[in-house]
Amino acid sequence: MFTPHRLAASLERVLAVVPATSHGQSPGLCIALSGGLDSTVLLVALAQLANAGSLTARLRAIHVDHSLHADSAQWARACRQLANSHGVACDEVRVTVNLDAGQSPEAAARETRYAALAARLEPDEVLLTAHHADDQLETILLQWLRGGGLRSIAGMAPLGRFGAAAWHARPLLEFTRDELDAWAGTQGLRWQEDPSNLDRRFDRNYLRLEVLPALRQRWPAVAVTAGRVADYARDALAAEAACAAEDLPRVLAGTAIELDALQSLPEPRQRAVLRAWLAGLGLPPASARSLAALQRDMTIAAVDRIPETRWPGVVVRRYRGRLHVEAAGTVAPNEGSWPTAGGKNYVWSAGSSLALLPDVGVGLSRERLPGRVEVRSRAGGEAFVPAGGAHHRPLRKWLQEHDVLPWRRQNLPLFFAGGRLIAVADLAVAAEFAARSDEPSWCIAWNQRGAVTEADVLSAKWPAHPPIR
Repeated sequence: MFTPHRLAASLERVLAVVPATSHGQSPGLCIALSGGLDSTVLLVALAQLANAGSLTARLRAIHVDHSLHADSAQWARACRQLANSHGVACDEVRVTVNLDAGQSPEAAARETRYAALAARLEPDEVLLTAHHADDQLETILLQWLRGGGLRSIAGMAPLGRFGAAAWHARPLLEFTRDELDAWAGTQGLRWQEDPSNLDRRFDRNYLRLEVLPALRQRWPAVAVTAGRVADYARDALAAEAACAAEDLPRVLAGTAIELDALQSLPEPRQRAVLRAWLAGLGLPPASARSLAALQRDMTIAAVDRIPETRWPGVVVRRYRGRLHVEAAGTVAPNEGSWPTAGGKNYVWSAGSSLALLPDVGVGLSRERLPGRVEVRSRAGGEAFVPAGGAHHRPLRKWLQEHDVLPWRRQNLPLFFAGGRLIAVADLAVAAEFAARSDEPSWCIAWNQRGAVTEADVLSAKWPAHPPIR
């Protein structure tokens, strides 16, 4: 059964790995107070512990008003009164939920609420949410029914990082809603009921109201059992992460993966490495189907091909025996005229820009550089005499010889003056415009360009988040 003493023991276990603050004190605790049964029990029980001297950490609460219901202002007042009556300071945050973002109302409200909470937490503070064992069961079933893998079975973790510096703890996960309700009855507590929780159109409500009662009737301890399975799944995920952490450095080549080295691993470890690779680069994860397509496509394509596997936000290519990945998106070059004497940057694409930096003997001669250049993408047939060379070279050949990644070649910014190619991005300048060793010069800088050559990829350090424009 639930008691404040058992809550204190659970909280101590959950927070065991959270370090003390820089002043050697326990981190502060901040309750996400919705005003429903669960968060009301959490606040009142923790307040009782604090008043009895059993809880020394600073305790406060935050209520987020989503402005989605006519009574939301009344609920906010009730939360503030509840907290104040137990000696707990309560901040109220009013937010606007974007219901047109392509998400379910539940997901949109949750994302907005968590963003508001993260913005108001102090460094090292712990956000406490009142998720309990039945919430965990609902979460596991929902994610499993949506096709999730092992991570879906792991459910919600008791503790995790929250934002840049705070923590998120769920100390009620070992208690069922019935246990919380029973204790609330002994305390004479009152709480707010959100009528949207009865709307069976929402998947979670349908599970809670239609499916879980039948499961509990047949298997009364189903929520506790699901929590135990979640613990097993988290152990398995931790073991997978440890294995991937050992395997990944063995297959990496900069931020690319050596395909032969990857294929030397058993298939489950290959998938674990690929998931870790994507996560380390901050890219969206692949579904099981996408991972299977990736493993298939990259192995059956002919050696002289550059196969691609795509899923929303990501494209993976095989090139010279390595897997290269980048954020997928349409690059729209901004072709036009750039006055070189103005000192202003030139926006080449969304997120990337070109600049001329003063130098000596490197890049373009200041004296011979025209006051205005044209910046364009490749059209085909371009040629130039590279600095240090004696003969015209087709640009296509030059890009191949200098290992420019094939998928980056088409949208390189090329600089022209009087119809002549004078520079290739920040990679090369034409001999006619190249600065002598002691001559004042302009060095071309392409900001936020990402990896352009194979050398860029191989020299990149891991982990990295290379912007690709």
